Amino acid sequence: MIGRLTVQSGLLGLLAFVVGCDTHWRSDNYRLIAVDSPGQMMLTREGEYSAVVGPTVFSIGSNEKFVVVAQHPGKGVADFDRSITYYFIVERTRSSGRAGLQNEVRGPLSREEFDRLSASLSLPKFTKTFDDLK
Repeated sequence: MIGRLTVQSGLLGLLAFVVGCDTHWRSDNYRLIAVDSPGQMMLTREGEYSAVVGPTVFSIGSNEKFVVVAQHPGKGVADFDRSITYYFIVERTRSSGRAGLQNEVRGPLSREEFDRLSASLSLPKFTKTFDDLK
């Protein structure tokens, strides 16, 4: 699962920089972008050519240590499965390169796993939700 997400996210991230994209949220060097349609919403980090969390991100929040993401997995280029929700925790790091990204992301997590980690890590609340993607 992780390998498939990494390859799919990498290809979509590369498309974002080649084709152009709209930024829907920003926190420091993290951006929530959509390529062509909101159904392709993904979390990226400036200077990287792949997604940190691939489509379809529908809710996000952050603090000085973490970015939290809720995502419906993709079923195709602009299609996603609203019946499944995964959660991701991105630990902010100063490192760059693909190896740094792989080490800083926890997920996909179930709601129960996310809630347990939320309490122990003092994770931020979700502050931006796209109701049309939820």
